[in-house]
Amino acid sequence: MRNILRFSAAPALALVLAACGGDAEEADAPADAAGETAETPLAEGAVAPVGADSAAATGTEAEATGEAGEPTPTPSVSASASAAPTPRPTPTPTRVAVAATPPAAFATCGVCHSVAPGQNGIGPSLAGVVGRRAGSVAGANYSPAMQAANLTWTEANLERYLADPGAVVPGTTMPNPGANPAARQAIIDYLKTL
Repeated sequence: MRNILRFSAAPALALVLAACGGDAEEADAPADAAGETAETPLAEGAVAPVGADSAAATGTEAEATGEAGEPTPTPSVSASASAAPTPRPTPTPTRVAVAATPPAAFATCGVCHSVAPGQNGIGPSLAGVVGRRAGSVAGANYSPAMQAANLTWTEANLERYLADPGAVVPGTTMPNPGANPAARQAIIDYLKTL
């Protein structure tokens, strides 16, 4: 007995739900030239949706007003109506800058320097070094020579410094890393990503 009720209730529920509203395509369908939408007949035994426009059935303008006496808005046909849905812009993911993989030659640098912001080792953190003034990282233990240096770490200055630190900043405590020109360029390219 329960199965009979269950199977007979499902089609009745489907009819009631179908009568209550259409799918998204019906809601987006353009109105006809008179500004009215086509009505579909109700399925047998279905109930009319709550809030159906009684003014449309009678055709009088007085009945088309709401409780406040203002006219109920009716859909209008736009000049560029189309059956295809309007594409919506999707948010563009924000690209997060990620440091490149350090080159093999950077292993020498990593003995004294960190690449994490604010984490100084024997030398200052190299995070954001390209474009920064020499001797300016807070909390880093700089030599007096580096503190007095009037340098900005441009690519050219980094190249010169990595080739011979003592020639660029006489009295610096940084040893010569001994990197060849290609390795120095790979280190500088990596530093630009930090």
